[in-house]
Amino acid sequence: MFYNTQVKNKLILLSISIVFLIQSIAVAGAWTQKKGKVYAKMDYRFLSGTKIYNSGGIKIPSPEFKDVTLGVFASYGITDNVTTFVNFAAYKSVKLDTLAAAVGFDTDISSIGDISAGVKLKLAKFGNTVISTKLILGLPTGKSDTDGGLWTGSGNFNQLIGLEAGHSFYPLPVYISGGVAYNNQTNGFSDEFRYIIEGGYRFTQNLSLILRFHGVVSFTNGDPNVKGGYGMFSNNQEYVAYNAELVYKFSSNFGVKGYYESGTNGKNIISAPVFNVGIYFSN
Repeated sequence: MFYNTQVKNKLILLSISIVFLIQSIAVAGAWTQKKGKVYAKMDYRFLSGTKIYNSGGIKIPSPEFKDVTLGVFASYGITDNVTTFVNFAAYKSVKLDTLAAAVGFDTDISSIGDISAGVKLKLAKFGNTVISTKLILGLPTGKSDTDGGLWTGSGNFNQLIGLEAGHSFYPLPVYISGGVAYNNQTNGFSDEFRYIIEGGYRFTQNLSLILRFHGVVSFTNGDPNVKGGYGMFSNNQEYVAYNAELVYKFSSNFGVKGYYESGTNGKNIISAPVFNVGIYFSN
């Protein structure tokens, strides 16, 4: 996901990501989990903006748009080479501060959001470098039929397949990872090309920093009459986003994390900064 700061870079999008550092080696991006290992996270995400990027990439005024999401993420190592995961918006509230309510349009809705479930498979390992592939299925369990165009879900069943590569600089507490993916969408939505580059550094045994740069490019091959939901789930959406995340471990099993995300070059997406905080568990 993506949004705007008051500087020239503005944008963001909620990105589904598993990121944590264990001991001196980073386990994220292209890496799978060890057999029997569990990672679980609950987080709170907030964004609010008064401008939106139109289909031509121009920022125009908008009634204040707010999105609050409570998310749950969990992953499990079936084997050392296969990891399954699920990402679920357990609660999502979307509000548009407008007088449209006076004419009967929905301007404040809440419900569960979409569910994404997938699997990551390690294809090869060369020293400290690993290559993997992933498949994610997006289930349209959120609301996508409101009169005012406010949605809590994407409104389509999508299938994403991607390829990732990562390198650990062990014994240095540093890693870098990158990936590309093709997202096939349904119900008239255009397909997408997605990409991400991320890197992590562990300052101390308990404190780590992760930087990410990611984006979406639409193939514009869908139904031009399908507009999607206002602000977050529009058709032919594009953006470039970046975020910085801090991870603090209280113990080997529990920790907290939080990130701030912004971006630029948006199309058909709200312009606003995104704030995310959460707690996690790993065994």
